[in-house]
Amino acid sequence: MFTQLLVASLAAISTVSAHSWLECADHDNTEILKWMQGNSTKSPPVIVDPTMPEYAYLCKGWPRNKKNPGNWIDDSTNYVWNIGANSWDGGSFHPADTHACPPAQRSPTYQDNAPMASAAPGSMIRLRFGGNGHARGSNVPGGTPGTVSVYWKGKPEAEITDISEFTAVNKLQSAGFSDNSFAYPADKSITSPTQGLVDKGNWMELNLPKDMAPGRHMMVWVWEYPNSSAPQWSTCFDVMIQGNAVSPVSNAQASAVADYSPAASAAPAASAAYSAPAAAAFAEADTAPAPSVAPAAPAAEEAPVVMVTEVVTVTEVVATTTTTLWVPAATPKLKRSHPRHF
Repeated sequence: MFTQLLVASLAAISTVSAHSWLECADHDNTEILKWMQGNSTKSPPVIVDPTMPEYAYLCKGWPRNKKNPGNWIDDSTNYVWNIGANSWDGGSFHPADTHACPPAQRSPTYQDNAPMASAAPGSMIRLRFGGNGHARGSNVPGGTPGTVSVYWKGKPEAEITDISEFTAVNKLQSAGFSDNSFAYPADKSITSPTQGLVDKGNWMELNLPKDMAPGRHMMVWVWEYPNSSAPQWSTCFDVMIQGNAVSPVSNAQASAVADYSPAASAAPAASAAYSAPAAAAFAEADTAPAPSVAPAAPAAEEAPVVMVTEVVTVTEVVATTTTTLWVPAATPKLKRSHPRHF
């Protein structure tokens, strides 16, 4: 009986508490943010959701083992990692599990059409995660959205495996959960979806150090509630560092897009397979050697096409399969699934 009550209690904690996860590890929101803003002014507003399959091409790099396209219900049930609940020590009935990553993310495994991110040292990658109704603190213990942080061991092929490694030394960057968020209506007293809050896009602009060594760098995205030193939710991802150092470019510096109408961009070029260096090769070194074969850079996006009204319907279903290769197959072409009004 006690065991049944314990399982039910943990399930309830996971269900009712605020939760979120990293949906994209390198998101280009230059266009879609303007579409979201423009459509929010319609009467009634038209929701533009970055998680919809027709916008998957805007994600240039994915978290570990993330499906493309994803399914919000499946992700929120099977993909999230509830550190708060899993690390609770309930004795023999519930031994504490302090892993930093969920089981499916404890190795650098990627879906065929959802490759890891790649970037140059000193560049910026934009992480995207769902507000899930919490962008203004609704259903979050403490009443405010809290903070998100990224942890990193500082060198290639180094894994963070336990939450005890979420230390100040390993912290690469922190920001408010809603520091870079688009939510409406503008009235800040509207704080929950039941009141009409729409918060489909939260981002964190992660600035990569200029001295990062070439190779695969494992990172962990972590959400912490306000007034709490304990991590609550995490997602694990990798960034393949290659090329020369560059200066980060933020949203404010990015070129403006004149129209709100999207056009599907070209699929990223397939990259070469990556073979991890032998562990002994740099066990004592501060930095790892470059990978034997570096992935090719993604192909440039096509210019957007201005459209006044467009109604499209999904007619194809694309299945994905899990593979341990970090090579994206040709990205499937998906037809858009819902009306857009501009």
